[in-house]
Amino acid sequence: MTFSILHISDLHQNLKDEILPEVLLDTIANDFERFSSADPVIPLPNLCVVSGDIVYGVAPTTKDPSGELERQYNQANDFLIRLCDRFFDGKRDRVILLPGNHDVDYPEVIKSGSFLPVPRKAVSKSSLVAELFSPNSDLRWSWTRLEFFRIADRAAYDGRLQQFAKFYERFYLGLRTYPLDPSSQFDIFDFPDHGFCLAAFNSCYRNDPMNRVGTIHPSALMEACRRLRSPSRAGWCLASSWHHDIAGGVGHEDFLDAGFVQHLIDAGVTIGFHGHRHRTDCSDQKNRLGDAPRKMTVIAAGTLCAGPTNLSPGIPRGFNIVEIDTSAAKGRVHSRQMVNQLQNLPIWGPGQFVDTSKSFLDFDLSPPVRTRPPALDMQLILEQASDLSGRRKWREVVDLLAPIAQHPMARRFYLDALLELDDSALTIQCLQEPSNTAEAVIVGAALLESDLPDQVQRFLGLEIVGDQSDPSLNEIKKRLNRKFAK
Repeated sequence: MTFSILHISDLHQNLKDEILPEVLLDTIANDFERFSSADPVIPLPNLCVVSGDIVYGVAPTTKDPSGELERQYNQANDFLIRLCDRFFDGKRDRVILLPGNHDVDYPEVIKSGSFLPVPRKAVSKSSLVAELFSPNSDLRWSWTRLEFFRIADRAAYDGRLQQFAKFYERFYLGLRTYPLDPSSQFDIFDFPDHGFCLAAFNSCYRNDPMNRVGTIHPSALMEACRRLRSPSRAGWCLASSWHHDIAGGVGHEDFLDAGFVQHLIDAGVTIGFHGHRHRTDCSDQKNRLGDAPRKMTVIAAGTLCAGPTNLSPGIPRGFNIVEIDTSAAKGRVHSRQMVNQLQNLPIWGPGQFVDTSKSFLDFDLSPPVRTRPPALDMQLILEQASDLSGRRKWREVVDLLAPIAQHPMARRFYLDALLELDDSALTIQCLQEPSNTAEAVIVGAALLESDLPDQVQRFLGLEIVGDQSDPSLNEIKKRLNRKFAK
């Protein structure tokens, strides 16, 4: 199975030298039109991963910080909805969202505690420094004020992602919500049609502008790994996404310790997506445990919209297209980057990977930890149909079972749902080829309530209808002939 993913990151809505949403989408669409003539050809994306930094954020000194942050999220929401409408047929469940460090509401952090002047006594200084560097410390150091800051209200501190949570729920139309409890800040996105699943994490646990280190809450990580191991995802290609870079340079603290990757690899994850560093990259992380070697390919996306002051020297804006071929266990990352200098009107073209001097890079996928039993998909669909029937969601049962309606085990749920709906037009549409006398009676009864002479003639001409002597069916045939006699 083959599919591709649009990987964008660091939208940074709203900077001074920003790109208008519709203009940005036009420039991306122009690039997509060139994909078919590229060398190699680039497939149009089926899914989209947005790996954090949805907005630029606000400072505590911002006038009306809450209103300004809400405005930025409104702009981001508008852009992402238009992106869905333009490239994914309006299907918002094809887009995967997660937060980044710029999505942290800094004014809310300040409200959660208070600043502490540096004490005069050496003993008191040493005590605060020891507390600052202790595990899970509630103490911070502000280089701006040259003061300590202590978090006093943990619930208020956790609320620093509340604006992101509101945006998240609104974008997904209430079908997904984002918890403020850090131990639950992950989400699982399943794509059965592609045999693909992605776990999206918040790498900003304990992160704020005074503590820039990226972290994923241990409970969130382990619960997500447990769910990824679910039998329902056996045989699928598993992926994960977070925001922070996992390779920190000398003197840098705003990165994520790569140790957590080993847990994901053990759970079967073979691809990772992140942003934050504002440049495209691709590297392999090896699993050093167990007899069977496994790895995860970690892909970094450049920034889509950040302004010139947020770009590294010589590194333009960019995004990725990631091809996945699960049958061949292969992948390919295509780097796209700005090839002009007009910041608010970009032109996109091929990027370049340093290691290959090419615009693309190939990688291998580790095989699924468990193969998928042949009958599993049917079993899962039937379980879902049973659950929907128990909740009397009959139309959803019909839609779910339509592709496999001829299967004997699915047929019973399918017929029951049609009878409960009592929709003549739908019954005629779904049972055009009745498989037995009982189904023919159901279709005939529906035709009696309709005004479809062509469908009646077709029905009467079916072998299963004409060659039967069943009293109920014969009665329906007589009534149909009388009603639609020419």
